[in-house]
Amino acid sequence: DIIMRPSCASGWFYSKSNCYGYFRKLRSWSDAELECQSHGNGTHLASVLSSKEASIISKYINGYQRNQNIWIGLHDPEKKQQWQWLDGAKYLFRSWSGRSSGKNESCGEMSYKENFLTWNKNDCNKSQHFLCKY
Repeated sequence: DIIMRPSCASGWFYSKSNCYGYFRKLRSWSDAELECQSHGNGTHLASVLSSKEASIISKYINGYQRNQNIWIGLHDPEKKQQWQWLDGAKYLFRSWSGRSSGKNESCGEMSYKENFLTWNKNDCNKSQHFLCKY
């Protein structure tokens, strides 16, 4: 269940001891991460660590929109298919859609085509909505 709690920033939602902020403005992956960090509290682009967490996030975002992909904190910094979460969480849960639109894709997004439950790789310079978490 999504509940608001006083210790999350205004407009963010709380679930399982984390706070999430969904931003409907267009940023490149790295600018989105900087913007997440600017909120303090060790905030980063969101890691998604279980299907339960994915489903909670999906429900929340579906309340806002269903046709824009969203940056999350997943990247392949050395471009060697060694994906990692920005916040240092272990990369164990995987939910790739299997779609890929081309080369030079070393950042991860949640795909609207599958209700934000699966991820695509995309070009990090693309400007998209983004999800922060702390």
